[in-house]
Amino acid sequence: MKLNKKFSFHKIDKEFTDANKYYNDYGFVIIEDVFSPFDCNEIKSKAIELVNNDKSDKAIGFSLKKNKHHSDHNFLSSAHKINFFYEDKMISEDGSFKDKKINCISKLGHCLHDIDSVFKKYSYHNNLKKLFQITKINTPILSQSSYIFKQPFIGGEYLWHQDSTYLLTDPLSCFAFWIAIDDANKTNGCLTVKPTSHKGNIRKRVKLVNNKIIREDLIKDEWDEENNYDLEIKKGGVVLFHGSLAHKSLENTSNLARNAFVLHFFDKKTTYSKENWLQRPKNFPFIEYF
Repeated sequence: MKLNKKFSFHKIDKEFTDANKYYNDYGFVIIEDVFSPFDCNEIKSKAIELVNNDKSDKAIGFSLKKNKHHSDHNFLSSAHKINFFYEDKMISEDGSFKDKKINCISKLGHCLHDIDSVFKKYSYHNNLKKLFQITKINTPILSQSSYIFKQPFIGGEYLWHQDSTYLLTDPLSCFAFWIAIDDANKTNGCLTVKPTSHKGNIRKRVKLVNNKIIREDLIKDEWDEENNYDLEIKKGGVVLFHGSLAHKSLENTSNLARNAFVLHFFDKKTTYSKENWLQRPKNFPFIEYF
């Protein structure tokens, strides 16, 4: 099976076996035309509306290079709220915004799926539910959602990482749906992955200890730049990828936006780590997906 294989949502009923094999072999699979342009535009419009309604006048800049946002209450409370994360380069030293908020925003997270009605509609959409046949997981729990703006000229870099680093279960079960709200390509910072890397161990661990984010190296080797593969995908397509798949995205230095809506799941049959940073309050537990 070729590495650049893409599957059509409209033919997926006949291709589940091939899609599952591809996912197991490489750690990801691209499904085209899962959502319509109208669907994508509705999601984007809602994201913009939420940002425009944000009343904050200062922020801590979001940057995966500096990671200073991880200790901020805004980050930890986003486990059960919709919070706003602004591009580090668009926040002044005193925390004020350098431009209109909509031109400074990096992402929204991490409970869009259970709070906002529009995001809930698409997070639990029947088209996504059909795709679970690829993972062979019958008891998924949707734990986290992010809307990533990846804005023209300022969209920040996401460094090499594995999602199970942040959402650990025993045994490992984390996986993601990455929904392309805009066309994503090498020009505007599409996902870059290391095919088959999901078959190895996770290299880092990010956990919450005494209400503080702790980072530890499980394997000290850093990811090299060999054998990378760029996941170019059209608007409305979905990338399904394994929680141990190494992936990144470069800065968006183009004049084209690369918005994406990302959902992270784990299997209810596994044990969700009490040290994961994302912990829901007892009065707001995780919701069964089906």
